[in-house]
Amino acid sequence: MKKIISVIVFVALLFSVSVVLSCGDSGANTGNGPDNPAGNSGTGDVPGEDTGGEFTDVPEEESFDPGLPEADFEGYNFRILNIHPDDMWWAIVDADIEEQDGEVVNDAIYMRNRIIEDRYKFEIEETNMNRSALANAMRRSVTAGADDYDVALPYSQDLPGLINNNTLLNLKRVDHLNFDKPWWNTDVSHYFSIDNKLLFAMSDLLLTDNDDVVITMYNRDLAANLGLDGVEPLYRLVEEGKWTMDKFTQLTRDASADLTGSGIIDYGEDRFGLTAVSWLQLAMIGGFNEFFVSKDENDIPYLSCNTERFQKAYQTMTEFLNRREWVALDGRENIGSTEVVFASDRALMCIQVLSCVRLYREMESDFGILPMPKLDEEQEKYSSYMVGSTCITIPKTNPNPARTGLILEALSAESRRLVIPAYYEVALGSKYLRDEGSVKMLDIILDNRVYDILEVIYGWGSFSTDVYNLSVRGDLNFASLLESREGRVTAAIEKTLEAYAEVE
Repeated sequence: MKKIISVIVFVALLFSVSVVLSCGDSGANTGNGPDNPAGNSGTGDVPGEDTGGEFTDVPEEESFDPGLPEADFEGYNFRILNIHPDDMWWAIVDADIEEQDGEVVNDAIYMRNRIIEDRYKFEIEETNMNRSALANAMRRSVTAGADDYDVALPYSQDLPGLINNNTLLNLKRVDHLNFDKPWWNTDVSHYFSIDNKLLFAMSDLLLTDNDDVVITMYNRDLAANLGLDGVEPLYRLVEEGKWTMDKFTQLTRDASADLTGSGIIDYGEDRFGLTAVSWLQLAMIGGFNEFFVSKDENDIPYLSCNTERFQKAYQTMTEFLNRREWVALDGRENIGSTEVVFASDRALMCIQVLSCVRLYREMESDFGILPMPKLDEEQEKYSSYMVGSTCITIPKTNPNPARTGLILEALSAESRRLVIPAYYEVALGSKYLRDEGSVKMLDIILDNRVYDILEVIYGWGSFSTDVYNLSVRGDLNFASLLESREGRVTAAIEKTLEAYAEVE
């Protein structure tokens, strides 16, 4: 998708803000959400709208008009229950902003809400709780038949308890929500629906589904010093579909070195090809476009990891990550942190979630970003693994789902127009990414997000934990583990299907 340069977007955002301030009652309806934690920013995947010179270079088919009817909600308090920013300190979780502070993403969220509040005459009220408190509050509210929240934004791994207690509405039955529109994550229905029912979703209203996508960072300066490929040749490999595990392994091996000369791996002094966090085992399998669970033609999940390709993916990942002289994993080795190792030029590559590029703003060496490598060239597309995010849900006891659907659709469309271009182009592109090629890579990354619902949501039979532990031990006998756990996982899936059967 085409992108416009950062300066144009920044000027456009300022222009948009000034237009709204002069034409609307923008100062009236401020919500009570927290300020943007640490002024963090993130990514998106669309350009802006060409209205009055605000944005340019938009595909003709792109439209920001949700086609909603006019409405006057007469000052209604639209209540959003959201997790506390401390629970996702690395990401932007804000649904509302109290006041502008000069940070472009912060101000874009503020203006989005004020524009839609003014258009439909309502006020946003955001309540923040820690993850467990939010889930408990929703369950208590629905069990009591109470109308306490219009929308809740729980973390993905907290959803099963809400589903099992029949707490959530089927979003496919909510008027005004149109999941074919570009402001909804286009893969939501594919990954998140079960039995053709959709109880949670992601739209451009949220930024966490961008912040929590897995990326590869590549130290350009270190590569040059070591005589390794620069990012430009790697960008070309990506575009040609040839950025594979073979090339990734070669670079990792060639960059590693025993800097102390001790002959013993020293995680505080030696140089590694890769540093990453300990959950990389599962993210790498997802990057190979393999999943523990898939869905059949009736939208019913089933274990799909009993294939030769999945076995190859697991073996490749396990053998690679257990090359301890090449790979330093935060949480497995005493390396301090991935940020320290990568920023001090002791790792050629770092795999983290996208939001973590903000941790490297002051890093002296330049870096580029790349998608996760393919397993091989036969893999049709790059796969960008999602480790979890907040999700949009509507409590079952909501007395007016149509009103909620209209407001959610309007906020999501306005986010597409106003928040996402600023979030992507200005906050991330100009502040944190070091070259135009990285922005192109970001398009590929975000256009190919994948979700393994067993690992990031349901945790059926604790199977992903078993696979992780097996890999850490360097045990390649995945087939034996699957055989011993298959019944337990299938039973857990059946329990979830029973819960979905209770949803209208």
